[in-house]
Amino acid sequence: MRIYSACFYSIFLLLLSACSNETPERQLMHTYIKRVANVLGEEVKDPLPTSLLPALPPQKLRHQATTDIREGMLDVLDFSYCELLPLIASRNSSLGIVAQPSQRLIYEIKFYRKLTKCLSLLEKDPALDSELKARIKNVYAIKTQNLPKVIWNALYTGQEIEVSLALNLPPFPLQESNHSETLRAFHRLHSIINILNRDHSAGQFSIKNVEESYAAIYHNPLGTPLLKSLLLLETTFNEVAATINSRLLRRPFCFPGMQNPQADILKNIFTEYYARQIQPYMSKTHRIGEQWFNLHEMAMKKLPTPENIEPYVAQVFLKDSDNSIWKRYTAARDKHTQAWLTILKQCKLMPTRSN
Repeated sequence: MRIYSACFYSIFLLLLSACSNETPERQLMHTYIKRVANVLGEEVKDPLPTSLLPALPPQKLRHQATTDIREGMLDVLDFSYCELLPLIASRNSSLGIVAQPSQRLIYEIKFYRKLTKCLSLLEKDPALDSELKARIKNVYAIKTQNLPKVIWNALYTGQEIEVSLALNLPPFPLQESNHSETLRAFHRLHSIINILNRDHSAGQFSIKNVEESYAAIYHNPLGTPLLKSLLLLETTFNEVAATINSRLLRRPFCFPGMQNPQADILKNIFTEYYARQIQPYMSKTHRIGEQWFNLHEMAMKKLPTPENIEPYVAQVFLKDSDNSIWKRYTAARDKHTQAWLTILKQCKLMPTRSN
C-alpha cells in the first residue's frame, strides 16, 4: 500500500511540476482552444503542441571570411598620407586582434571613410608617387569588396544576436512589455547597410551609438520571444480553425429559425478569450514582428548570406519563404478568422456596433 501511495505521490508531483512549467501565455491559448472544442463537442489535443524554434547555427557557419590586406612596415608607413596609421596600429594590437564584431565594425567604418576621403585627394595631388596611388586604390577596392561581409559579420556573428535568439527564452508575456529601445537599436545598426550605396557614401551611418545599440539588443533580447509568440499564435489559430471546421463538416452548428443556447456560449468565448485577451497580444506581436522581419529582409537582400545557413535564414528572417515562421503565422491567422466568420454568420452572431 505504501509503495502504491509513494508512486501515486510521485506521479502527482510530476504532473504538478509539468503544469507549473506552462507559461501563462500557453495556458491562455490552451484554455481558449479547450473552451471552443468543448462547446462544439470536438476533441482537443492535450497538451497544446507547438512547433519548435530552430537553433541559431554555430558561429563558424555564420561567419564570412574577408580578404586580408598584408603590408610590410615600410609600405604601411606610406599610408600616413591618408592618416590611417593610428587605425592600422590599433587593429594590429593584441586587443585589436581579438576585438568583438562591434569593435571590428567601428574600425572598418572609420578606415573606409578615411580611405574614401583620401582617394579623392590623391587624384588631385600631382606630386604623389603613381605606385602609391595604385596601392591605395587597390586597398580601397579590397575594402569595398569586403564591406558587405564585414557588415554581415557585425550583424549576425556577435554575442548580441546569439543572446537575442537563445532557445531558452520564453515568449512575450501577456502583459504589456516594452521593446521599443531594442527595435530602435536594430534600426540603428541595420542602417549601416546604407554604406553600400553605389556612390559609396559613408555619411548615412553614425558610429557614435554603435556600442549602445549592441548593449540594448544584448540586455533586452527580442528574437526568440517574438518568434516563440508567433509559433504559439500559429498553433492556437490552426487548432481553433480546425476545431470549428471539423464541427461544421459534421453538421451545421446553427439552423435557421431555431434557437441554440450553445451559440451564445460560443460567442461569449470568442469575446472573452479572443477579442479581449488574445487579440491584443496578437496585435503587439504582429506589430513588433513586422519591424523585425522587414529589417532582416532588407539585410538579406543586400548582404551575402552563407549558403550553409540559408534554410535557417528563410525560416527565421524572411517573410515569404515556404517555411517562414511569419508566413505560417499569417496563414494560420487568416484560417482562424475565416472559421469564426463562417460559424458566427451561420448563427447570426456577427459582431456589430451595437453588440
